[in-house]
Amino acid sequence: MIVITPESARYDNLDPNPRVISPDSVSKENVPNKVYSYSKKYGETISTLKPGFELKVEKYEGVYEVDVPEEVLKVCKEVYGMGGRALLVGGSVRDTVISTEFPEMHLKPKDFDLEIYGMSTEQLQLILETTFGSENIDAVGKAFGIIKVKIQSWDEPLDFSIPRRDSKTGEGHKGFSVHGDPSMTIEEASLRRDLTINSIAYDPLTKTLYDAYGGVKDIKSRTIEVTDIEAFQEDPLRVMRIMQFASRFGFEVSERTTELCKQMVERGDLDSLPRERIAEEVKKLFTKGKKPSIGLKFALEVGFVERYWPELGALVGVPQEKDWHPEGDVWTHTLQVVDAAVEIADREIKLGKMQKEDKLVLVTASLCHDLGKPATTKFIDGAYRARGHEPAGVVPTREFLERIFGNPKSKEISEITRRVLPLVAEHLKPKEFWENEVKRGIDQTSAIRRLAERLSDGDRKTYADGGGSNIYMLSLVAEADQRGRNGEGTNFLQRTQVPELEEWQSWLLHRSTELKVEQKPPEMLLTGRLFLQASKGKNGGPWLGVVLDAVYADQLDGKVTSLEEALMKGQAYFETFLQKVRQESQYRSKPERAIWEEIRKLEDPRVYLYS
Repeated sequence: MIVITPESARYDNLDPNPRVISPDSVSKENVPNKVYSYSKKYGETISTLKPGFELKVEKYEGVYEVDVPEEVLKVCKEVYGMGGRALLVGGSVRDTVISTEFPEMHLKPKDFDLEIYGMSTEQLQLILETTFGSENIDAVGKAFGIIKVKIQSWDEPLDFSIPRRDSKTGEGHKGFSVHGDPSMTIEEASLRRDLTINSIAYDPLTKTLYDAYGGVKDIKSRTIEVTDIEAFQEDPLRVMRIMQFASRFGFEVSERTTELCKQMVERGDLDSLPRERIAEEVKKLFTKGKKPSIGLKFALEVGFVERYWPELGALVGVPQEKDWHPEGDVWTHTLQVVDAAVEIADREIKLGKMQKEDKLVLVTASLCHDLGKPATTKFIDGAYRARGHEPAGVVPTREFLERIFGNPKSKEISEITRRVLPLVAEHLKPKEFWENEVKRGIDQTSAIRRLAERLSDGDRKTYADGGGSNIYMLSLVAEADQRGRNGEGTNFLQRTQVPELEEWQSWLLHRSTELKVEQKPPEMLLTGRLFLQASKGKNGGPWLGVVLDAVYADQLDGKVTSLEEALMKGQAYFETFLQKVRQESQYRSKPERAIWEEIRKLEDPRVYLYS
């Protein structure tokens, strides 16, 4: 049948099945399942929208309403006017239903992905270029039926796509054959979605929600359920997606879905997943999840932790003393700490004290903070103790995080690992320093300055490749550690509910701010350039680093407070070190430069003078 759609019909007539009589002047071959239309703007176009494409699908009319940007509505009207249909799919629809059913969750749609029925990719691109301008169109994914569009009212590009069929053709995440088919029905197109809660679609023009596989029912019952067992297994990453979805919404994973994921893990289906894809899901788990513990428990249940994250698996069953940890073993403690870290991060971001990108660092450090306990926990003097578990946690933390975030082609560790290592290695220091100064009367000025320096620049002995953190972040990790000690019937939601937490945390932040080291260590008063300028005739070399480190150590101890004092100390150190190095060089028959380089590697070069 030939259909001619006037310009006005595209905007005013929202009848689900518009029919306009074709003028005799137009003659087209009658092709089954194809409808020809004509407009001044787009010329002749073809729609392959199947009659009854929405049949066999549960409909909710006017029950759920997605707040859609005007630009998106404009595209929907253009598509409708050409005989097609544009439906919202994905997160915006799911989150709207969840927020409607559970208003306390306050989920705001952050993306608007549209699936276009009845239009070819070429026709879709024409509509988008005409509406938004070709300069705002990214057609790189056109071969897969996906076109990205940048609109002024939204930060991230929006995805416009046609329904497609995915089929497994080989190993790995790239072994897929993707075939776009705009003539598919909603029921057919929704089948490829991983979970039922992600399979629902929404028509912004008629405000009708289409639910082919019971997604609304599963949302109401707070259940994570696979849409299609066969399709789900084609992409093993979906096991990890369940982790983060369950954590984000606090939903339970169905027995059917759990058993399926167990089988996939046991078969090793996830073995070939690229690190980049794994890292992206882990980031979502820790930055979007309200309770990451739910996803981590699921990961343990399906065997994922044992197979892929043995450092976390080692925490299970490691005992702790009930007086300090009424919650139970280290695994249980860690789950509570991670959930507390999320609450803390959200609080600090809301207060404007923390950047959003720092949330991942805080939650990851909280997850790893006790990875040293399995190797150090012993029953001593009638109690379980884990002496030295802070530094012992550095190696397993590095190995664990680099498998997720690392780049095998790079000699350098990832930025997230670099920033987490100091927080793991020093997480008991905040309370320890407070007890030393407040309860025992031991001044901690030098200790706080040195801590700030280690957090920022690393510790040569324990975490030489770590750094980029600060006392503020460490205080938050320590807070999460304290709040993750909840026995049955207790819940430390507020700092004031944890004994002494608010007192020592406030003390540490006040002292570090007072010393101007809360966010970074003190700047070196004496630099190499200044020292060489003052010491005319001297050339640089390993000796210069030794002298500068020694002077900086005095500065951290409060023995040097001005540039003048630093220059005098530097000259004195140079002469003292030089005399001893020359004596040792003669005694050991070793070049002076080699001895200077040995001293340079010391955490505190001053100890050489007393050895």
